[in-house]
Amino acid sequence: MAQAGKGGKLLVFWTVIAYCLIGVEIIVMISPFALYFYSVYGPVLQALASSPLTSWSTEFFLPHLVFPDDPLIRGISLLQVLMIVGLLLFSLAAIPLYFGRFTGKGVVKRSFYGKIRHPQYLFLAISGFGLMLYWPRFIILIMYITMLFVYYVLARNEEWRMQREQPEAYEQYMASTPMFFPGEPGGRLYRFLFGWIQPKWLGIAAVYCLTLTLAVLLAMGLRSHTVRTLPMVTAPDSRLLVSVFPRPDQEILAVYQAALGSAQVREALQGQEANVAYLLPGDFFLNALLTEEDRRFSDHMIERFPEILEWHQHRFSGGLGKFFRIFYNYVRTWTSVETDYEVERLIFMRVDDSSGHPVPSADVFKIGLQRRPVLLVDLEASSHAVRSVVITSDNHKWGLMPMPTF
Repeated sequence: MAQAGKGGKLLVFWTVIAYCLIGVEIIVMISPFALYFYSVYGPVLQALASSPLTSWSTEFFLPHLVFPDDPLIRGISLLQVLMIVGLLLFSLAAIPLYFGRFTGKGVVKRSFYGKIRHPQYLFLAISGFGLMLYWPRFIILIMYITMLFVYYVLARNEEWRMQREQPEAYEQYMASTPMFFPGEPGGRLYRFLFGWIQPKWLGIAAVYCLTLTLAVLLAMGLRSHTVRTLPMVTAPDSRLLVSVFPRPDQEILAVYQAALGSAQVREALQGQEANVAYLLPGDFFLNALLTEEDRRFSDHMIERFPEILEWHQHRFSGGLGKFFRIFYNYVRTWTSVETDYEVERLIFMRVDDSSGHPVPSADVFKIGLQRRPVLLVDLEASSHAVRSVVITSDNHKWGLMPMPTF
């Protein structure tokens, strides 16, 4: 029994570590540690993306690159704030817990612990939910659901230890205080639907499998809804045009037709078989998810954030100080999207199936496709005159790493 308990603790520990590494991907990928992180995590994502059986797990089920004007999507995106709210509540819940331990006053019943037995796990779950919505890969959803059940196992283990240390006091506390939610709706539902399954661990495993399946199906439905609501239009030549911000179809088509009016653009597109083009401002802050070529910053942007050019040229150097200075500037303006509408940018992409053939424009957002940028065109926003034409590399800023496509 002791060996089994030790093995279970190790499993829980490494599950927590795996979730943390995957969950903080968005944070680490823009930090000075990104180069090292992706030398380990990157190959795992690429391996998953290369197999038809697992490629769906690296896809996104909610938008991160494009901003659809849809009430449901906007409402869900507001819940990203739970990442911060959960962490703040977690920190507040730690105060009475550690105060009680340091003073040796027995079972902690102050603050949140007077309402539920495990507020810190609940608040971590809330924070993890917000993080998942901010960087919504299917693999993060899978790990999030797994972590919820890991938290349950950890909570039960702690209760087992407390019952041994303070049997009478803690049993009274358990009898009068719910585990995670007042009324324990989860426990009641489990007993009603799965209480007949014995032993209990088998019932918990059945709940885990069912919950995971329903969560993935729901996420698949959200992904389909997202794709239907993207601000996009099909050009007369059947190429799909996607605007990262909602714009009238005629505006999107006007920029596209102006680009094709350039002989240099038409020549550069010859033989490329690009089946989708993204329309974005010249200094769109998520430009790197599509192409390795740098953003085109306006004089106003450079004056406001003078360190930004150096960061883009040496993004893996300079230490945490430089990183957090830029992060601070970003947080100061996160209620608005900083863009340079002096320049319109079109990034032409080729989307291939597993055999290397371009897919029809109607299928470019299907799961398991290969994407690469082929051409970048910058135009004057006012006159739509072509400013520059760049033959891109085959990759985005993070090489071959699967990145959000909408």
